Order: sequence, then structure tokens, then C-alpha cells
Amino acid sequence: MSALTGTVPTVRGPVALDDLGAVLTHEHIFVRDAELHANFPSLWDEEAAVRLAAGRLEEAYLHGVRSIVDMTVLGQGRDLRLVERVAARTRVNIVMATGLYTLDGMPQIFRYRGPGTPLGGDEPIVDLLESDITVGIAGTDVRAALVKFACESERADATVRRLAAAAAEVHRRTDVPVVVHTDPSGSSAMSACDLLSDLAVPLDRVVLAHAGDIADAGLLRELATTGAFIGCDRLGMAALGSDEQRLATIVALITDGHLTQVLPSHDCAAYLDHVTAEQRAFLYPDWEYAHLHSRLMPELYALGLGDKEIAVMLEDNPRRLLARDHG
Repeated sequence: MSALTGTVPTVRGPVALDDLGAVLTHEHIFVRDAELHANFPSLWDEEAAVRLAAGRLEEAYLHGVRSIVDMTVLGQGRDLRLVERVAARTRVNIVMATGLYTLDGMPQIFRYRGPGTPLGGDEPIVDLLESDITVGIAGTDVRAALVKFACESERADATVRRLAAAAAEVHRRTDVPVVVHTDPSGSSAMSACDLLSDLAVPLDRVVLAHAGDIADAGLLRELATTGAFIGCDRLGMAALGSDEQRLATIVALITDGHLTQVLPSHDCAAYLDHVTAEQRAFLYPDWEYAHLHSRLMPELYALGLGDKEIAVMLEDNPRRLLARDHG
């Protein structure tokens, strides 16, 4: 493994890059509509949810997971107060992200202020996201380590272009990597690459989340050729595809020479208010942070991968992703 110096901010404080261990780079802890939950507290049992999340992380720890990146950002219910409660009950390091996740236009607060809006002016989103990285999240000293936005369209609309420009500026100021939520059913990942390249973001500092689920081998090969990280990060999401195909994709990427770009993960949330617990159990029976380590490792070895390749994907690649030149 390559030697990298420096630290990564986590919920419990900075951790040396070399001490991150095996990292799952795209997970969630709580994904929920925070406004609805604030107004209808009967929607969930907060204490039970915290216990559940900590328990699932501890189970992953027992199987070898040492760190996760919580990719829950604004628009997905990010709540550092809750994550801190989980972090206090698990040995797993939790790295936080910043960003704005929206699939249907800008939040009301940004619709009339900023570039291209009726009131115009500078982009207010940039300073807010930068402060998460350089100062701390929600008035704390817990700093974010990545910036994220969503791009599900093959042709970027005004919202995606604005968020990409904001993320690019945050990257320039802080050198944190840019993570793009993409839709693997189309070519939105390539659209994101083109957009960020035009914004002068080096694509080797970009993660194409969920691109590992792309069925078009030619498109996936083209994306890998850009140098971007490929998020093979829906392991266990049975309703959206088979793990057999996902593992085959990982092996194909490695065979084609892209080992140093592969980021396996689950996109798992301990609590997700999109579905009930019963629906989740039916749709995603194996969807948990320990799934890769407890169930899929033997399959990867059977497909010809060895300890070296596993270490590169789960240790080297995340450390290189999270290392920064400044900040």
C-alpha cells in the first residue's frame, strides 16, 4: 500500500490516513425528511434508530470495516447531532460529506438568489459548503471531507449546472473530492464528467457514485478511461440489480487496468424513511454495512481477486481519495 501522510476529519476528530483501515466510501446513516420528522415526531423512534445504526456499524467492525463515509448531505436529512450519538457508540470512524442533493430544482432559499436567479449576485451555496469543510458542520468543529451533488439527467439542466459549478469552486478552494450521484440507467455519469471537466475539475478527484451499476460495458469502459473513481457502491441493493453482476463488473474493471479507481460500498442507510422496515427487509434483505465483508468476500476471491486487490480497493483507493493538498 502507498504511504500517505495527513489526517481525515471524522465525527470523533481527525484520524491519520494510515489509520482509516478498510473504508466503505459511500454509505448513509440516516436518510429522512427532517422537516416532516420535526413536525411529526411519531414517524420514528429516534433512540431506537440510533441504537440500530450503532449496532449495524459495530457488526461491520467485527467483520473488518474500520471507517465509513456518510454521504448524507443537505436535502437528505443530514443531522450531525444524531450522527454524533451513533459515533459515540461504535468503533467505526465516520467521515462526513457536504453538498446539496436535489433532483427537482433548487431549494426555495436559493431560487431567487445567486447566478441566473431574479435577484442575481454571487453563489451563496459556495461559502456555506466551504464552511462545512474549513470551519465545521452545524456550529461544531466536525469538518466535512467531500462535496457532493446529484446529476441524473443526460443533459444537465440549470440546477445541475449551478450545483456542479458550486462544487467545482468548493473543490478549488479546499481540494476535497467531488462526488456525483448519478443514474446508472442512462449516461448521466458521462454528462457529469463533461460538466466537471469543463469546470476544470481534475477527473481523478471525482467519484461517479453508482456508476458500477451501469449495464453498458462500453460506456463503463469509457467512464473509467477518464480517470474518475467508479462507485461500485450498491452492493446488497437486490431490488436494483444483482450482486453477481456487480462483482463481475468489479472484476472486469480490474482486468481492464482500473483497479485504482474502484470503490466498493453499499449506499446503505441504517434508517431510510422512503420505505418501511418491512418493505426494506423484503426489497433489500442483505443491505447492511457488513454485507461485503461477511458475504461477498469469498465470491471475490473465487473470481480471482487476492488480498492485494482487496486492500487497494478498500484501503489504498479511499485514502488517496480523501488525501488533500491543503486544508
